[in-house]
Amino acid sequence: MASTTPIATAEPCNALLFKEWLASHGGKFHPAVRYSCIPSGLSISASEDIEPDATIVTCPFSIVVTPLQSKRALLPILQDPSVLGRWTERQSIVVYICFHWVLSPEEIVSYDTLVHAPYLDTLPSPSQFRTPLYFTREELEALRGTNLYGATVDRRRDWEAEWEECRADVSGVNAEWGQGLTWCRFLTASTYLSSRAFPSTLLSSPPSLVQRPDSYPVLIPGVDALNHARAQPVSWIVTSTSTSTSTSSTSSSSPSAATSADSHGNDTTISLVTHGACKAGAEIFNNYGPKPNSELLLGYGFTLSDNPDDTIVLKIGGHGAGDTEARHEVGRDARGAEAVWDAVVDAVRAQECQGLEEGEDEDEDEEEEEEAPEWQVVLDSADMLRSMTESLSARLPTGVVPERGNSSVRGDVAEMIRQYVLGQRQVLQGLLRFASDREVGGVKMARREGTRIRSEGDA
Repeated sequence: MASTTPIATAEPCNALLFKEWLASHGGKFHPAVRYSCIPSGLSISASEDIEPDATIVTCPFSIVVTPLQSKRALLPILQDPSVLGRWTERQSIVVYICFHWVLSPEEIVSYDTLVHAPYLDTLPSPSQFRTPLYFTREELEALRGTNLYGATVDRRRDWEAEWEECRADVSGVNAEWGQGLTWCRFLTASTYLSSRAFPSTLLSSPPSLVQRPDSYPVLIPGVDALNHARAQPVSWIVTSTSTSTSTSSTSSSSPSAATSADSHGNDTTISLVTHGACKAGAEIFNNYGPKPNSELLLGYGFTLSDNPDDTIVLKIGGHGAGDTEARHEVGRDARGAEAVWDAVVDAVRAQECQGLEEGEDEDEDEEEEEEAPEWQVVLDSADMLRSMTESLSARLPTGVVPERGNSSVRGDVAEMIRQYVLGQRQVLQGLLRFASDREVGGVKMARREGTRIRSEGDA
């Protein structure tokens, strides 16, 4: 979550119980670390000054929530390996979380494999979520015209399909449990996973936030309690007490081979170290890595003002039969625009070739047309890129993001939408400047070849 001013109250009972549970499994918090209440749930703050390079929290691998751990815990309950084998890694963790709420207290005690209740009790309630799947109809409508609107619709469709599959499988084992696996519970657990999970590469040696094709989401109790601050200097340290070895990595480390908490001994731990001093009463932050507001809002439920990492995704391609559109991500100041430009040039050349082929079919005796000069390709490409960018910008909400006083749209949601849309518009403005620069280059190229071209900037 993003930074929020802590509410000055005594440390909540559920936080104290979680600390005891963490310590009983070999984990710990820095002695000057305390939980504080904020509107979005709980945050981590300092009860007294904390020195730089302090270890804030340590979690043993034995209580990290992984897909394999989740399946092992569910197997004695469902007693059907084929069901667990059909589920994705995400489904396995989500259902494991849900069964803490599906089973009765007596059943949980009798099975003795659902052990994360003290951890789950510290997580936000659904009423505190601000991801788009928890938006009202009016709030979601305010996103129409953005990529995030479609991403939200797609995510809801995908998650509902996963839920229906899991509910059917669980109902086949126990009808009452199937009824207890409600969409509300599945969505809550899914949101916990999207907003709190780390990639399994963080459990590698050395740890890394960079995902790999073979990585998967994991929940690290305690470590995931810290909210996000961009560029916050932090490190993660993986330690094995049996061998007295440790490996560390900063938040900007490169990827390494993905490993699993399940492949380490019970004495292996992961710790979060903050490299800046923290004053008494101040919130202590983690660094989730560079993320655009689109990702922060969809997965975490918050945005950053003037986020330097904002991007927009463009789809270009599909010129021939069977071709698929390529996705290109462009950031502020046209970061990543070169790949988009290459794709647009390819599209223009493909259209040119198609036009030549059609002309040959109409009149084979007519003199063969020459290919367009390079400057013409550049100008046509700049025009296509500008037209595409202006079309995307025109679709963005303008004047429809509700004001704070509107009772149907919550004030904090309206502000997040405003920040997200503003970032999208600014990214597109940078892309427009890039297209204009390419057009100027095409004009200069034509003039060097003796062709006089008037550009929009000419008097």
